[in-house]
Amino acid sequence: MKERKAKKKINKSSPLRIFKLGLVLIIAVLAIVVIRDRFFPKKLVAIVHNNQNISKVEYPFGSNNIMLMDVDTSQFSLEDIKEMVDEADGVVFAGGNDFDPSLYGGNPDLVEDYSKEDDEKSLDIFAYAIEKNKPILGICRGMQLMNIYYGGSLYDDIKSQYSTEIIHRGDDKTFSYHNVNIRDDSYLREVIGENQIEVNSFHHEGIRKLADGLDIGAESPDGLIEAIENPYYSYMIGVQWHPEASYSDDEYSRRIFADFIRNMK
Repeated sequence: MKERKAKKKINKSSPLRIFKLGLVLIIAVLAIVVIRDRFFPKKLVAIVHNNQNISKVEYPFGSNNIMLMDVDTSQFSLEDIKEMVDEADGVVFAGGNDFDPSLYGGNPDLVEDYSKEDDEKSLDIFAYAIEKNKPILGICRGMQLMNIYYGGSLYDDIKSQYSTEIIHRGDDKTFSYHNVNIRDDSYLREVIGENQIEVNSFHHEGIRKLADGLDIGAESPDGLIEAIENPYYSYMIGVQWHPEASYSDDEYSRRIFADFIRNMK
C-alpha cells in the first residue's frame, strides 16, 4: 500500500515539476536577454570598403561579440550608407584600390586600379562619419583617405617616387614585413605600449604631404609615414599596415582593435 502511494505521488508530481522547472528556465533566459539588450546593448560597427574581401576585418569584431555592417560602396547608394553610418557605433575604412590621382595632384601614369566615383563617395562617407562624430579607424587605404580628406597628398608609387630602402609590397603583390617606429608623443604609443614593432606591409602608395591638423603616429625606417591620428577629433586613427591580417597571432594588432572598440559609443 505504501509503495503504491509513493508511485502515485511520483507520477503525479514529476511531469509538473519538470514543466515548472522548464518554465522558470525560459523566463530566466528571457530576463537575461532583456537585461543584456536594455542595459548592455551590442555594439555595431560599419566596415566601409569597395567590393573587397573583408572577412579578416570582420574577425576581430565578431570574436568580441560586435555586430557588423558590410558597407560595400559599390552596392549601396550614398543615402543608404549614411543611414548605416547613423546606426553604427564606429566606422572602419578598410583597405582597397588606389585613389584617383586628381584628388591630390598625383601622376595618373603611376597609379593602379581606381574609381573616381567610388573615391568621391568614400570621401562623402568619411565627411558624414565626422559630422556624426563616429569613432574612425582607417586601415591602409583608409589611412590614406584620412590624409586626402584633410588636404594631404600621396606618393603614387613609393618605389619610383620615394625609396627602395624598405620593401612595402612584394614584387608579386604579396605581403612584406618591416619595423615601424612609433612616436613617443603619439596616442598610438599609448595604445601599443612599445616604441617599435614589426608590421606587415601591402601598399605601393603612401603619404607624401601630411595634411594640416593630423599628427604622425609611426614611421618606417625609411621615413615613410605609417600611422596618423587626429588630435582634434574624438577618435581617429589610421595605420598603413593590416592589423586584421595579423590579429590572431599578434598582440599589438589586437590592441589596436581593442582600443577602437573601447572608444565606440
